[in-house]
Amino acid sequence: MTNISEGDIVITTSDISDNDITANDISENDNRGELMSKHNALTEPVYYILLSLLTPMHGYGIMQNVKKLTNGRLNIGAGTLYGAINTLLSKGFITEYKSDPSKKEYIITEDGRSVLNAELNRLKELVKNGEELLEG
Repeated sequence: MTNISEGDIVITTSDISDNDITANDISENDNRGELMSKHNALTEPVYYILLSLLTPMHGYGIMQNVKKLTNGRLNIGAGTLYGAINTLLSKGFITEYKSDPSKKEYIITEDGRSVLNAELNRLKELVKNGEELLEG
């Protein structure tokens, strides 16, 4: 269930599943063997979770950072966040970060950075094409 009201988006666990990030989303490409986006785009919450984890962060910190990055437009609930975290961990895009035994923190991996960079490039192309066609 997704609720939209006055610019706020509330994402629930049904919005992110193992199907959002699959082996079909990435492929070994180019001579450097970097993971590149193949067909499917990352969902917006997953994109912002990966972006947040460029710095080690715990779950609540991720939720707050996503809200900050999107000026409050995107509000990820705990169920959605931890479902996405489990998927990202299983795909090897993030890993646990051990700095404080009392906190469970995560950080993006090199594979996660490659996927994030591929998504950023896809989004840049999307914007470039839209600007060219809309602005003539």
